[in-house]
Amino acid sequence: MGSDSVKYKPGESVTCRIKAPEPGGYLVEILPSGIEGFLPSQEPIELGRQVPGTFVCMSNGRALMAYAFMIGTTERVQLSTASDSETAFAVWADSYPRTVRLRRAVDLFMPPFASVPSVRRVKGKDALRLIDTWERGKFTGCIKVAAQQRLSRSACLYYNGRAVGSVYTKKPVVDPFPVEMALEQMMDDLQTTETQIESYDLPSDLVLSMSSMFLGVLVQRPEDSTTPNFEFANELIEQFAQRKETACITLNDASQQSLCGLVFISDGLFKGAYSIEERRFRSDREYLEELFDKFLSAKIEAYMLPEVLMTSEVKFGYALTGEQFRHKH
Repeated sequence: MGSDSVKYKPGESVTCRIKAPEPGGYLVEILPSGIEGFLPSQEPIELGRQVPGTFVCMSNGRALMAYAFMIGTTERVQLSTASDSETAFAVWADSYPRTVRLRRAVDLFMPPFASVPSVRRVKGKDALRLIDTWERGKFTGCIKVAAQQRLSRSACLYYNGRAVGSVYTKKPVVDPFPVEMALEQMMDDLQTTETQIESYDLPSDLVLSMSSMFLGVLVQRPEDSTTPNFEFANELIEQFAQRKETACITLNDASQQSLCGLVFISDGLFKGAYSIEERRFRSDREYLEELFDKFLSAKIEAYMLPEVLMTSEVKFGYALTGEQFRHKH
């Protein structure tokens, strides 16, 4: 059987055979159809082993999978009347990853490149109208929200009018919120208390690269690797270039338990590096070396965004106008 004669639905449970390792997971074969796909996994799996999986979507004859031990088909997906492209994103978002593991501040999101940010105070219906405007206008960029009464700050990354990353901090809580919960908390602030919103455009390639930290696959560094950080980062960049991947490499300051730098790759191309501490972005490779020289002991991690998530097969990102994010009280 070939891919032309077999049709899977997003959320459908299948059995996969592990064929070969790939960055962030494994090349698998769906049984009995023989369709090949990508299965994310942070754990080693024996080649040839059969494992349960959950189908997400197809693109160019290749399937994107989720690991069934992490999801199964959730009630939200089973009861959904949404389109397949909407459901595919819901399956992906429900399954992997659950949260970014590092503590992050709102300053993780870079400032605007050229335009002056728009700043306004809103609450309730005015905030919802603003969200609706961004969605209909396919806004790509960043919004930052400050709710003084709640001692909270949040930031949301937008791609084509949908949320593809979020950070929410609230005193005295110090642990990070999973992206979906962060968005729910931000929307609750917007609808129930006066907030100050700052919004500005960002380049779409950088937004997609950064979104991989929230909705992508963790590409782990081998535990026995002794390669210096800068060399290892360049190996990753070369690897992503060969496969034309979109990804983000993070530098984590272990002593501060916080991110200190980001490296952006889009469609296999190095797009620049950003120092969170200095709030400075540069697109030249020399700056990458400067960043690694400054943070010699930083821990390096990489997050990759599967290519299919950026195709018409998936409605990528959360629609903040949906019922899920409406104030329920």
